[in-house]
Amino acid sequence: MLEISSDLQVNQPTVTTIGNTFVSIENYLSILEYENDLRVKTKAKTIKILGDKLLLKYITENEIGIKGVIYSIEYVD
Repeated sequence: MLEISSDLQVNQPTVTTIGNTFVSIENYLSILEYENDLRVKTKAKTIKILGDKLLLKYITENEIGIKGVIYSIEYVD
């Protein structure tokens, strides 16, 4: 079996944005809050997304996609 080096394995969250209307988060653990803002727990930190009309576009075991007007993305403890 092929082993992947530990420095090549991605355990940190990967946050990808497209303009200010879409964001995807890979390697998340859970969604903590989904009301006025969106808080997503990851292994490293909690990611807080502020915006308007935020909608979970898709959710899989490893990735979530959020659509809406995104004002800011913060990493909080």
